[in-house]
Amino acid sequence: MENAPASKWNSAALDGLKLAAISIIFMLIATLIPQSKTGGILAILLTILKLAATITFLWFAMKKYSTRNAAAEGFTTYGKVFSYGFITSMFSGIVLAVFTFFNMKFISPESTEAAKEAYLTQLSEVPGIQQNVVDMFANNLETVTSFGMLFSALFYGLIWSLILASSTKVTPGSNFINQ
Repeated sequence: MENAPASKWNSAALDGLKLAAISIIFMLIATLIPQSKTGGILAILLTILKLAATITFLWFAMKKYSTRNAAAEGFTTYGKVFSYGFITSMFSGIVLAVFTFFNMKFISPESTEAAKEAYLTQLSEVPGIQQNVVDMFANNLETVTSFGMLFSALFYGLIWSLILASSTKVTPGSNFINQ
């Protein structure tokens, strides 16, 4: 088991890339939906499908790691499976943050400008907010949104890894390895 830490990180990085790819595919599909009343309903359904797909993939990735680790050691602890899920989510969050930045800055700057206009309109109605703060956020919307994506992925990765780890750990003597 000398290569276990490196293997864990390599495997988590690959699974994180796959997890990010699932989210990116759903994000790209969402850009094709027209922004109308029916588009809003479709966007909600697409978000629910994305959530289900990412949680399912994370569960399978954690189960695969747990089974592989249990085959080597005879069991897998909650902490090991949780950390694998969180590391996977961390890599996914990094990829999603980079994608979000490049998407907003270079791929679809027109939708970024529309978002900036909507943002400025909403903030102009807030009493007591300083204009320089509004301008700073509007001028750095791509960066702010990218960091928001990273922290969101870390937060949800933390929550879902905590929840899913209990169902994927392998206790000594269980027959989980043979399933």
